[in-house]
Amino acid sequence: MAIVVRETANNITVTEVAGTAIVANQKGNTVTVTGVIGGVSLDANFVYTQSSPSATWVVTHNLNKYCSVTVVDSADNMVFGEVLYNSLNQVTLTFAGAFSGKAFFN
Repeated sequence: MAIVVRETANNITVTEVAGTAIVANQKGNTVTVTGVIGGVSLDANFVYTQSSPSATWVVTHNLNKYCSVTVVDSADNMVFGEVLYNSLNQVTLTFAGAFSGKAFFN
């Protein structure tokens, strides 16, 4: 099994896949790629960690799609807010109050 994942400014490129990989970038965010190249679809997702409390999160996920977004606070409670798609690769998440947590992009 070989998986090669390359993160660029605009997307995540998978060049070889046979299995599943979880890759962490320099910021500690993770990208999971699952699938097999050669006719079988691939699925990529991204986990963003907001470590300091904020009511607005600007996230560049580089998945090159309008993702579904799920947000949890630091206690793993689901949080609802506004999702503004700035582009295929970036969103702004706005909440009623400041908190830290994670956003899951699929």
